[in-house]
Amino acid sequence: MTVVSRGADYAMRAVLDVASQPEDTRTVTKQIAQRQEIPAAFLSKVVAQLTQAGLLRTHRGAAGGVFLGRAAEEITLRQVVEAVQGPIVLNLCTGPYDGCAKAAACPACGVFEQAQASLHEVLEATTMADLASSARALDSTLRR
Repeated sequence: MTVVSRGADYAMRAVLDVASQPEDTRTVTKQIAQRQEIPAAFLSKVVAQLTQAGLLRTHRGAAGGVFLGRAAEEITLRQVVEAVQGPIVLNLCTGPYDGCAKAAACPACGVFEQAQASLHEVLEATTMADLASSARALDSTLRR
């Protein structure tokens, strides 16, 4: 199990790229792929998943492109990750699956449950607007 897959990382970078553009700016997938160094074919798949989850919207044609599906303040990092890879699970005893047969007698299970809850809390509290603001601040600092 991995906490964040490559696809989820690409999804986060793609949504962050769109969220960092001025509101209602048309962003072309090819430009996102170039700026974020994401293979175009992989990005197309990721954008489709994000669109299906309602985090992005796309329009075809000359005026087409990729746009946020809702305000950046309403899109959490957890939503982006889970849209692409499904639930974030640290261990079998913390997941939505059948779980671990030994969970009731395992002293580590409670620790994993606390870690899982903390991870969800941090990812849920972090919005794409927060990350876009941090990216602008980093960019400004790096230019100096």
